[in-house]
Amino acid sequence: MLRIIYFFCIMFLLICSFLGIAYYVKDISIIYSNQIYQISPLVALSLVYFLLFAFLLLSKIFFSFTSFLASIFQKHNHAKEFTALSTGLIAIAAQNKVLARKMSAYVSYKFTPQNESLIHLLEAQVALSDKEYLVAHAKFERMLQILPTREFALYGLYNESCRQGDFQSAKRYAERAIDISSKASWCVEAILYDYVSAKEWSKAIVFLNQHKNNIDIEEYNRNKSILLTARSLESLALNNVIAAYNDAIDALKLCNDSIMASISAAKSLILQKKTSKAEVILEKIWRINPHPEIAHIYTTISSNDSKEYLQRAFKLESLNKKSVESLIIIIKTALKNCDIDQARAKAMHAIKITPRKEIYLILAEIEQTYSHNLNQALYWTKKALYAIPDPLWIAEDGFLSETWLPASPISRKICNFSWNNPVKIPEYNAYQCPKPSKLDNSTNSLIIDANNTSHIYKDLNFHNWSSVSFNPPLRQPDDPGIKTENHKK
Repeated sequence: MLRIIYFFCIMFLLICSFLGIAYYVKDISIIYSNQIYQISPLVALSLVYFLLFAFLLLSKIFFSFTSFLASIFQKHNHAKEFTALSTGLIAIAAQNKVLARKMSAYVSYKFTPQNESLIHLLEAQVALSDKEYLVAHAKFERMLQILPTREFALYGLYNESCRQGDFQSAKRYAERAIDISSKASWCVEAILYDYVSAKEWSKAIVFLNQHKNNIDIEEYNRNKSILLTARSLESLALNNVIAAYNDAIDALKLCNDSIMASISAAKSLILQKKTSKAEVILEKIWRINPHPEIAHIYTTISSNDSKEYLQRAFKLESLNKKSVESLIIIIKTALKNCDIDQARAKAMHAIKITPRKEIYLILAEIEQTYSHNLNQALYWTKKALYAIPDPLWIAEDGFLSETWLPASPISRKICNFSWNNPVKIPEYNAYQCPKPSKLDNSTNSLIIDANNTSHIYKDLNFHNWSSVSFNPPLRQPDDPGIKTENHKK
């Protein structure tokens, strides 16, 4: 604005000067080298202004030349420093620690205030890669004083607190970060996990609703479904069946394939004597995502008659013929009814679909307890050793659990636990299974505990099951239930 005012003032003075000089009609005489030069007043004034402008321009060029040269060299050095910074950050991301250290030392020596935030960022990353946690912590504390790196510094301090097990400090850093930037997903997840660890489900749901607009809608629906399921299971454990049912239904609206939400809703309805509605929920989830506890509840929902158990197990098979869980529940209920032929036939069919450890152990138990075929029992037991492992609750980060959990203790995040077969357990690493050696045919070579049938359900009353229970484990292959005395090598 001032420049515009100055411009108009100068133009006003120029116009006034030219208007004033126009009243002088006589020429102006200039004597130079004994010569007399006569020019008009208007030309003389124009010449004066031209010389004044040329003098001012040359003066500006002269006084700004040194700063111009300095800026050229400064730009060159800045370009070299920025190149070193980018190279160092790319190197640390590629785990090239040697190059990252070299670039970090260079930019630290050529320190400039313009790149201060990036320099601290590179130095902190290099310190973390070298496991110099005290140095990294000091860098993060320094970065807290710089506005552009404040959020990153809080994230680094949060991770350091989690690494040291100081979760109270980690929570404070997360709360401070969410005050600075509410759209940072990591601090939302951190505070949610703190609520989950304290089992404060209601506070977690309220906090999640407050930050609904800051996270992805799919992630929001998934997290809210998990929290509602956890609160439903807690209400069910406290015999608050109405609240448990409402939370479970709300969770199913957000995630219709949730096993634990369906189980909680079904148990709540059964406790309210609404078995028909419970059956509908169990049948619906069985078609989508079968689970042993769903089968157990469904078969024992109406009576204690073992024959009716078997009929309901066949109904589950008709609802989902592709799942091996349908065959396993038939096998177990058939054994409960002492229908050995039916159990063996279904077990052989289940092996063709999914050769799972549990099925092999059931066959070994059948041969040991009912057929007294010791060689065949040992054969099935050895097959179970290298079979596909039984399903477990598997988190998105790979954490395995025998019970359903709302969050993973590894990543400290709310995550979805799926009921699947683990494939990376060392016991089941892929390698060539040795062929079973020949057995001695003598009657004294094997000793059997015929009364050991721990893998068969003794009590099929669902009230004895925990809300997050897992299919009771069968006897492991190394269990001393089958002992060998004489074994030819």
